[in-house]
Amino acid sequence: MANYGISVEKAKAFLRSQYQSQEKWDNNLKLLRALGVFAGSIVLMRNFGDAMAI
Repeated sequence: MANYGISVEKAKAFLRSQYQSQEKWDNNLKLLRALGVFAGSIVLMRNFGDAMAI
């Protein structure tokens, strides 16, 4: 099998550190909101872009 540089335990530890640290969680929440707005705008433009054209 291939030997990957990251293990499942390291990934779990990283995710736990992101969830449990208050200062990291605040930044991650801002990032999640920005990604949500971006994805929402893509969906909106794909569905209703023709109606918004001048």
